[in-house]
Amino acid sequence: MLMETQTGHSTQSEPEVNSLEDRIRQLAGEIIQRDDWFIVDLSVRGRKGSRVVEIYLDGDEGVSVDDMARLSRELAFLLDTEDLIKGKYHLNVSSPGDDRALLFERQYRRHIGKPLQVLVNREDRGIWVEGENLGVSEGVLTLQSKKGPEEIALSDITKARIKLPW
Repeated sequence: MLMETQTGHSTQSEPEVNSLEDRIRQLAGEIIQRDDWFIVDLSVRGRKGSRVVEIYLDGDEGVSVDDMARLSRELAFLLDTEDLIKGKYHLNVSSPGDDRALLFERQYRRHIGKPLQVLVNREDRGIWVEGENLGVSEGVLTLQSKKGPEEIALSDITKARIKLPW
């Protein structure tokens, strides 16, 4: 879902990127608060007049194309109303896909039963652990690895992703 919007010309200066990202995250959060959706990642790149806003949206039950389109429409309306981004911009709302890193406990819950690759910080070095996601509770992931069930604190995980079959 990609949407291009042209805003009016304004004499106000455009907010700094970090505060712009924060404001966009806040607006998107207000839109999605009534749903089980959450923002996995948000970035703003480019220069004035050619910004690209990317939002990766997920939900406890996943998100549909209609869900992403709704967020895109409502967020574009708010961005234009507040005139946050001067000139043209592209707003891209998509789901993170199975190849993106798992960042939140909610994502681990959604992917129970799937094979994971997890980079764990052990003894001051990273060790890859692979196994089936048996679940997560109170900040601890349980993987069924070749060695048997392993409990891994989410705080010890440097990187985690779904292991794709190829």
